[in-house]
Amino acid sequence: MMISPEEFVEQHKNDTLEELIMVRRRLEKDLVELEKKLFYIGVDENDPSMFTLVEFEVNPGPEVEYQCNLMYLAELCNFLLEKYNREEIWGYLNDDDDDIDDLEADIEK
Repeated sequence: MMISPEEFVEQHKNDTLEELIMVRRRLEKDLVELEKKLFYIGVDENDPSMFTLVEFEVNPGPEVEYQCNLMYLAELCNFLLEKYNREEIWGYLNDDDDDIDDLEADIEK
C-alpha cells in the first residue's frame, strides 16, 4: 500500500538535512530503475530478463510506483527547501540579532 506524499514527508520530518538528501537520492535512483522498466531507457531491448513476468505481477505495479515516487520526490524537495532555508539560511540570522537588524535596514532602503 502506497502512502500520500504528505505522509511520506511526515515520516522524515525530524531527519537532518544530510538524511533528507540521502532519501532524495534513493528516490532518484528508484525512479531511474523504474524508467528503465517503463520506458526502456538505457536498457538492451534484447535482454530477456527485462520482460520477466514476476516484475509485472507486483502490486502496486511499476506505473503506480513511478507516479508515487515522483510525488514523494516533489513533496520531499519542497520540504528540503523549507528546512534548508530555516536551518541554514535563516538560522544563521537568528544566531546574531545584529544580522537581523542589518537585513531589516537593507529591506527598508
